Amino acid sequence: MITVITDRQEIQRLHRRFQRQLQQYFTETFHCRIGYPGGSWNGDVQYSSEFDLWIAERQLDNRYWNGFGSGRPIDWNSNSLSGEINFPYEGINRRIAGVFAIEDNENILVLHRGKIGGGKPGIGKNFFTDNFRGDFVTAIDGNRETQFCLVGELSSPLFARQVANFIFEIRRIKGLEENEKSTFLDDLNNFQFTEEASGQATVDRQGTTVINRTHGIVINALATQLQTRGFQIGNDRNRDLFIHERGQITTLFEVKTSSATQCLYAAVGQLIIYSIPIRRSVNLIMVLPDRLNRTVEARLEELGIRTLYYRWDNDEPVFIDLDSSL
Repeated sequence: MITVITDRQEIQRLHRRFQRQLQQYFTETFHCRIGYPGGSWNGDVQYSSEFDLWIAERQLDNRYWNGFGSGRPIDWNSNSLSGEINFPYEGINRRIAGVFAIEDNENILVLHRGKIGGGKPGIGKNFFTDNFRGDFVTAIDGNRETQFCLVGELSSPLFARQVANFIFEIRRIKGLEENEKSTFLDDLNNFQFTEEASGQATVDRQGTTVINRTHGIVINALATQLQTRGFQIGNDRNRDLFIHERGQITTLFEVKTSSATQCLYAAVGQLIIYSIPIRRSVNLIMVLPDRLNRTVEARLEELGIRTLYYRWDNDEPVFIDLDSSL
């Protein structure tokens, strides 16, 4: 169970941790004019050359405001925002998109309601969540359950990269044209699936287990590799990633951040179920971090499922023999 945190002092403490986690990467300071829909203001921003992102922070009437922009800032010039991750000072405020939430194991998550602005007309919450390539989690949100987009895990050593990945997703989705959205397989959009908390588990200095969810990072890295090879790619709320040609899916990927048995069960089921409405032959590829036993690989191949492996190199996924898999 995941629960949104509402206590004022706890949110204040967690927001300080949020800032500290990012400050070690966002180390260069620029004085800029920061533009946002409806206005602008002058202030200092911190830039990360590793992520090629900058962050500006303010405390407004009812929220901690954290705005992010892409590219190296220009001193004393106007710089536009790519996205925001803001938190209410206390309680439940569904007009403010960011929240801190706690899992049963006391792991702290940063979540987002999917409400974004500043894109083209029609780029709102539904469009964002329909095209988001990261994880969704359901949390108790006051008097209801709400589906959130996962930004990252506050104790994870990959937290800054998770935040950067989320901002890259906002920027990518804002740039989509309406006809780029995957709509030709909407007859399965009422299927529900909650991504398991899979990934590399670590234990922090307080003895808390942190899962280090990297699902969205792996998907986006794979998407980039496919695009550099000239493929047309897409995704929807059910399918992690696919290659399409002339309106038809040709290759379907299911990404897992663990090769545990539970993850294999889920991946096989998803690949088969979500390929049912595709009327032509489709390549099914399971993307895993750990190599399977050759016997298991062979049985998967009998089901028409191939495996693509990746390893981590300096916190970046590297795909092994990608061209052979394609």
